[in-house]
Amino acid sequence: MSMKPTDVQRIAVDVARELDDAVEVVAAVPTTGDSAYTEVVLTIRGCQDEPCVVVVGVSRDASESSIRVAVAEQMRGHLRDHRSRTAGAPGSGNVIAGHDERTN
Repeated sequence: MSMKPTDVQRIAVDVARELDDAVEVVAAVPTTGDSAYTEVVLTIRGCQDEPCVVVVGVSRDASESSIRVAVAEQMRGHLRDHRSRTAGAPGSGNVIAGHDERTN
């Protein structure tokens, strides 16, 4: 049985608190259809150009511990990416799903 999106959001909030105070979980949104795939929308405070928005995806069919690990790994990756892009980079753009808008 799949977890509810609110359960995924609660897990993501817990993980965000453990990883970095600058991360705020905005929502956990299921995709359309019968899919158990859910996107967790985050913002990262402290960007040069705010808001920095990041989206991480997880399957609600997984166990809570698996979802926690998946969310943590994706958040860490995006935080590393975010920090490397904003460190000393004037005019850094928003980070969306690990993608720097300035490169478009």
